[in-house]
Amino acid sequence: MKPDRAWANIDLSVLQKNHRRLRQRLASKKVLAVVKADAYGHGSLPISRKLEAEGIDFLGVGTSQEAIELRKAGITCPVLVLGALVEPDLDFIIEADVSVTIHSPGRIQELQDVAQRLGKKLSVHLLVDTGMARLGVSVDQAVQHALTIDDSSHLHLEGIGTHLASPSVAEEVQRQRRSFRTITDKLSSHGISPTFIHIDASHAALDNADSSANMIRTGGALYGILDGITRQRPIWCAEFEPILSLKSQIVYLRDHPPGQRIGYGGTFTTMKNCRLATIPIGYHDGFPTTLSNRGQVLVRGIRVPVVGKVTMDYTIIDVSEVEGAIVGDEVTLLGNDGESSIAAEEIARWCGIGPYEVTCLLGRRILRKYLHSVSNTVELEGS
Repeated sequence: MKPDRAWANIDLSVLQKNHRRLRQRLASKKVLAVVKADAYGHGSLPISRKLEAEGIDFLGVGTSQEAIELRKAGITCPVLVLGALVEPDLDFIIEADVSVTIHSPGRIQELQDVAQRLGKKLSVHLLVDTGMARLGVSVDQAVQHALTIDDSSHLHLEGIGTHLASPSVAEEVQRQRRSFRTITDKLSSHGISPTFIHIDASHAALDNADSSANMIRTGGALYGILDGITRQRPIWCAEFEPILSLKSQIVYLRDHPPGQRIGYGGTFTTMKNCRLATIPIGYHDGFPTTLSNRGQVLVRGIRVPVVGKVTMDYTIIDVSEVEGAIVGDEVTLLGNDGESSIAAEEIARWCGIGPYEVTCLLGRRILRKYLHSVSNTVELEGS
């Protein structure tokens, strides 16, 4: 048997390829790589180190704590906190030269006061709500807030951005872009030109990047997972490969006769003689219970169904069609096995969730192994 119960192989060479493809397609844009939520479950530190070595323009995190983690790990490239700031973290954030996002006008004076006390100039990005209705200052007040920031002695208006609510719906994208452009045009008339203007994330940028913005925020394209695509997949989707595959192994095999009820609640009943296998991965590891009697995995390149209820630590699969299946056989839950593959988007459809959730759900017990396919080396999580 293999030494690990369940593991994720994360190929940093594929990450490098995806980043370079993105640069080729969007040569005129700066790139902010979104590494929030532990880099969508891929591991923020190894991902950030690789991207920093690749010359990434910015790393985007969701919280101040995520920014602190990067700086304490030695990441020195520009970092922007896209989301919430926690009061006790502000001193460290400012001292560590981390840029922050202002979502509401009340933050302006607060950040000015802290930066002034520390004798530092804090770079800020103003987020404008043009239709997401989640975070951001209102369109009609955005110019005034930008002017207030620009007048502040210890704040620097480094950037301004908005968040697209429906990036695959062209009409909605254009509506939000027009609304946002009225603000940047007014700022320009006041002689204010933030260094970075950002609107688009992966999908909208690759479909048709906004010409008035000079930076994109991307996570999905870098990780090879495309979310929010509600129509036929654009051709460019095939250019970005998933960097993560999820593996486990068979730890138990048993033959069952017809009529045997399987698992908690007996939600599956065998209809014929069958061979079932148990794999040591469950919902605590990020393999959702919604895959019960619905999901599929790969064994020896063959798709086999999940049967019975996915439990906290284990999942049962039907390997009756896999000739010679034995204890210790590798099982692929996400990724490629020979000519067969299972994509995050497919798992998302089975579960009724978004593709990003598939990797974000991966738990602490999943060992991340960082591969460098060019040099054939493996780096374990935390090394």
